[in-house]
Amino acid sequence: MKFLLLVTKPYSIGILEPVYQYLIKSSLGEVRWFLGKNVQNQQLLGITLTTNEEVHEFNPDVVLVPGNVVPDFWPGIKVQIFHGLGEEKKGHYRITGFFDLYCTPGPHMTQKINALEQKHKSFLVKETGWPKLDAISQYSSSEKAHESCQFETNDPIILYAPTFSPRYTSAPALIPQIRSLIDKPLNWLIKFHDLMDKDLVKMAKKLECENIKIVESNNIIPLMAESDILIADTSSVTYEYLLFNKPIITYKSTTRIDKGLNIDLPEEIFGAIVRSMEDPNEFSEARKSYLADLHPYTDGKSSERLIETILKIIRENQLTGLKKKNPGWVRKRQARKQFSQ
Repeated sequence: MKFLLLVTKPYSIGILEPVYQYLIKSSLGEVRWFLGKNVQNQQLLGITLTTNEEVHEFNPDVVLVPGNVVPDFWPGIKVQIFHGLGEEKKGHYRITGFFDLYCTPGPHMTQKINALEQKHKSFLVKETGWPKLDAISQYSSSEKAHESCQFETNDPIILYAPTFSPRYTSAPALIPQIRSLIDKPLNWLIKFHDLMDKDLVKMAKKLECENIKIVESNNIIPLMAESDILIADTSSVTYEYLLFNKPIITYKSTTRIDKGLNIDLPEEIFGAIVRSMEDPNEFSEARKSYLADLHPYTDGKSSERLIETILKIIRENQLTGLKKKNPGWVRKRQARKQFSQ
């Protein structure tokens, strides 16, 4: 069996790495990475492909995609594994016509995709959990989580991870506010989205000091493990953070706002931090409830379920009888342009 892991954005790597590790460990077949135009400078373990010719030569049986687009002219079963848990984002449930199988992270998304499956009848839906979150099982010990922490004090660690969308990002409002808190007994980890506005990143980098660190990494999970509180906005990282059941502060969030404290003014941030530290379990039950809907799997085995589900579908010929996929000529043309050399 041959598996191809498609990477078009840096954040795709953190989603697919647990799958790669499982495939290598279980010796279930050959594995290759495909790196899109914008990520060909990424250093990965394993063999990487960068051209359509190399893909056809490899001839994959399965293509795993944390995104909405995959070349229809590539061989293999196309599997959508999603790029985040933020299902309320625009386009999350858009059926592009490229995929044979949608592997969902939890019951809420499964229910919605199942309804679309009944409408289109051109793909299957299976609930497996989301591979990216497998790594959280490595950080069950708080002592281990803090091993990589470089702060000089034991003050609370705040992880700030805003979304990049100009319409929803909290960065312009909260970066100046973080500056005003620089003398407070707090340590800050700031992790920007890969697509964050470069001027905002430059503004934040001017704040770097012994208790404020800008982290450039494809893997946010160790940062979530190290931190005591997450501050974000509409970023789907708030849903990933649910697995730790630690305090969450959001800025002008509009969905599931009772997963933590939701503030509307930048100057409310310090009060929210103090309240979260004084009662970290205040919204614990709400977080558990949302986690049960969005991603109830905490065993670190979503990659295993994903691959075993795919292999079972292949063995049992479950894709036989589905309607023909139809991305349409516009999407096909866009995909060919995106993946042309």
